Parts: sequence; structure tokens; C-alpha cells
Amino acid sequence: MSMDLDFAKQGFLVEAQELLIAMEDALLHLETTPDDMEAINAVFRAAHTIKGTSGIFGFDDVVTFTHVAESLLDKIRDNEIKIDIKIIEVLLKSGDHMCDLVTEVIENDGQVAEDTLAV
Repeated sequence: MSMDLDFAKQGFLVEAQELLIAMEDALLHLETTPDDMEAINAVFRAAHTIKGTSGIFGFDDVVTFTHVAESLLDKIRDNEIKIDIKIIEVLLKSGDHMCDLVTEVIENDGQVAEDTLAV
């Protein structure tokens, strides 16, 4: 059973990395085309999928952090917040942090170091 779970976690790591690359590509596209709703939705879907899958594995630190980014993206999707370069920069940094968190929880059996959480 443990072997299957380890395999699933490694699959999640690969999926998360692919989603974060897609998220970064969409965010870079939004620098020049901030009204592209398809790109905004792609960024949201990436964060939402990472959050959901992290929840399945019980990676609460990933869920908590990703929920904040997802909430910001919801406000952008609902036209409550206008996306601009500063928000794009925050979301790019958030994507990097999500990658660090996912990698760390998989390598350390669900645990995240305090210095990683402090970012």
C-alpha cells in the first residue's frame, strides 16, 4: 500500500510541476494581455487543482497557502480586482512557493520546514 501511495505522490509532484509551468506561462502572457480571461482561468485552474490534490494527500500547508492565491484569482475572475504587473509578480512568486511547498511535503513525508513556511 505504501508503494502505491508513494507512486501517487510522485505523480502529483510531476503534475504540480506541469501545472505550475502552465501557470507561469499564462501569467507571463497576462503581462501583455491582462484581459485574457482564458489565461486568467488557466492560472486559477492550476492553483485550484494543486490545492485540491494537496487536500486529498493531507498536505495542509500547501492547501492553506494555495487557497490564498486561489482567492485572489477568484476576485480577478469576478472583476473585483484588475490584474496588473504587481499582481502578476505576486502570483509568479506564489507559484514558485507552491512548487517549493509541494516538493518539500513529498520529500519529507508531509512535513514543511519552518523557514519554508515563513516565506
